[in-house]
Amino acid sequence: MLDTERLEEIIDAVTEKIYLANRTGELDQLLNDWGFGDLIQNECSSNDYYDTHKDGKIVVLGSSQVKEHDLLGIIKSLGLDKDRFEFCLDYKAIETFQFSKMQYNPNYRLVIVGPMPHSTTGKGESRSTISELENGNGYPKVIRLGSNELKITKTNFKQALQEQQNAHYI
Repeated sequence: MLDTERLEEIIDAVTEKIYLANRTGELDQLLNDWGFGDLIQNECSSNDYYDTHKDGKIVVLGSSQVKEHDLLGIIKSLGLDKDRFEFCLDYKAIETFQFSKMQYNPNYRLVIVGPMPHSTTGKGESRSTISELENGNGYPKVIRLGSNELKITKTNFKQALQEQQNAHYI
């Protein structure tokens, strides 16, 4: 029988291995290997967004006539920390944005998208970058701004953030 201190060390090591497997999309395989595959019942293999830290970064991507300064004003009015936000509002800059930094990264919570190039460095094998973010494994939740066409406005930006606050997602 192990003493309590050694048992806690083992539990910490196993817990870290589970967290790492979850971040890299290998949790279902690890649990299957250990004989615990029934615990997740295909949750890891679904195309749902990757669950992340509630206080993680919120990325705003898309060409916008609304200035970053105005969006920061909305963020402040909602009581959110401006340091949680990362903006890429320039159409050309989006083409080379490093989308991979968000994949399997629990420090990114939400991606809010507006108009963007169909093809970027983050597109992978998908038809578009937004499709990759929405359907690829390991990305945070994605919210499209705009009804018929993608468009970032003060109103839809504020509404999207309020909805996520009301749902206690951010």
